[in-house]
Amino acid sequence: MINHDLLAFYQAQANILYHALYFEPGDYLLDQLRDIEVWDSWPQSGEPELRAQGLARLQECLRQDNATLLTQLKPDFTQLFVGPQMPTALPWGSPYLHEKRLLCGPSTEALAAFMNHYGISVKTDNKEPIDHIGLMLSMVGQLFGKEMQDKDGVHLGVAKALLEQHLLPWSGRFETLMLEHADSGYYQGIALLTASVLAGLKSDLELNPVSLSLYQ
Repeated sequence: MINHDLLAFYQAQANILYHALYFEPGDYLLDQLRDIEVWDSWPQSGEPELRAQGLARLQECLRQDNATLLTQLKPDFTQLFVGPQMPTALPWGSPYLHEKRLLCGPSTEALAAFMNHYGISVKTDNKEPIDHIGLMLSMVGQLFGKEMQDKDGVHLGVAKALLEQHLLPWSGRFETLMLEHADSGYYQGIALLTASVLAGLKSDLELNPVSLSLYQ
């Protein structure tokens, strides 16, 4: 079984990526990443080459002051995840898993049932679909925190099922699109770090993601 120090590392990484992927970029997270010198303090878990590449891109971007950097990051966030045109890296799982690329499709309903069964809850903005990758990473972090508290393997088992059944089947395609379409080194770095963390979890937790057809 994965040791709890490694679980704590993954929890911290998942929580940072949740904030980076889900919320519009702002001063607070950028300042926090600089304050902790994230390029040196990022946990040494995950796939190492992707991690190193992602942190190098973040370090380069964070040399700029916030006013300069945010003029790049806000439009990048919008074109990647929001619109008004079709986002270039849709952050929700359902369009990847539904042949008509629908939001809130059967995979979203399956995730909602999974969350209800295991008592998982998340706070969303503006009735956001719950299969947003940032929200799903927050669920993973939440479950890891409960596992470290209870130490009974139950919450870890739920996290593994969440990853295998609901996130990993489509996250690789999301990471590819995000890296391909991001205009800023910051969001390229976040894409690489997301890929590093999920690849590391797949290996360290010995996960076997379900194989599903992708339409995005």
